[in-house]
Amino acid sequence: MKITKIWAEVTHASMYSNYVFVIAETDEGLIGFGDATLDGLEFEVVAAVNNMGSKLIGKDVLEDQLSVDGGGGGLITAAAASGIDIAMWDLKGKALGKPIYQLLGGAIRKKIPVYASFNRAIRDRTPEGFGKFAKELVAEGNKALKCHPFDGVSWRTPLDDQKRLVDEGCDRFIAMREAVGDRIAIGADAHWRFDLKTALYVADKLKPYHPFWLETPIPEKKPELLREFRLQSGVLVAGGEMQTGAEAVLPLLQQGCLDVYMPDIRYVGGITGMVKMNGVLETYDVLISPHNMCSVITCAASLHMAAVMKNFMHLEYHPAEAPWLREFSDRYWDVEDGCFTVPEGPGLGVNLNLKLLKEHPYEKAKPVRLNMLGA
Repeated sequence: MKITKIWAEVTHASMYSNYVFVIAETDEGLIGFGDATLDGLEFEVVAAVNNMGSKLIGKDVLEDQLSVDGGGGGLITAAAASGIDIAMWDLKGKALGKPIYQLLGGAIRKKIPVYASFNRAIRDRTPEGFGKFAKELVAEGNKALKCHPFDGVSWRTPLDDQKRLVDEGCDRFIAMREAVGDRIAIGADAHWRFDLKTALYVADKLKPYHPFWLETPIPEKKPELLREFRLQSGVLVAGGEMQTGAEAVLPLLQQGCLDVYMPDIRYVGGITGMVKMNGVLETYDVLISPHNMCSVITCAASLHMAAVMKNFMHLEYHPAEAPWLREFSDRYWDVEDGCFTVPEGPGLGVNLNLKLLKEHPYEKAKPVRLNMLGA
């Protein structure tokens, strides 16, 4: 079975995002799907997919080495290589009639604990709005939530505004806790916005309300400060979503900067890269909670990896930002008792409707608040 074509399809997903799907065709009619989404750089990623994918044309799905190297080129080539890798695994599974988790050695778990991460989906940004939205998500079957409450905060924020905006963010978190009670896990994502002093202030304010973690409080390019925060704060610290390979997390691991690592399958080299990353993280015996921003293809690939990870904690997912997202594919996940189920079909276990993708072509996206990558 030979690969005949690899290309990328850019599809409008919401007012904030366009997805970049990788499609790989074979001479026997099988189609493999990957996700190479990188917000704001869609067409740069398309060019990289076309260039890197051309090297695989004519190769045999089951006999040849199909990995592509995205190292050294930054996030654009990392995203392209990751999307292609996911599509190749999808093809292999379909050719063999097996779900990917079986190709990875078999499942430790089939029910995958998830948390609903919301930023783009919420419209009412008041504390009351956060509390109301949290209650709605719990009513849908979610047992864990994550908010992104610190609008307008960065290390560039004028000092006279900083405390007010930080306190408003904390109030949003507190409103969620008061709305859903203590039995629902709630985390907070700071998107690298704090210095050490501010991060410690936020940790002290939130600790009485039991956050399951504080995510990316301090930029990871400052590992010595991140480690100091972890040692002083008394809360679990999560991060690492933008690292592009196992070697990129080594300084963080060696200095003990994080409790929970959040590799993103779209940037670490797809499934092949995530397997390598998982091996490194397990060696250091840290928790793994993959970042999952969140087409059905990314979600499916992440679920297969979550099924086989020994130190797995839980998987992120985002409520659909637009109604047509549920129509793109023949499978979509709804939370059941706080979990998603690993797909059992061959390959990823989900297929895209190419006709519908073309009906929602690229549209210029609005910047996410503060235009924070990974928001």
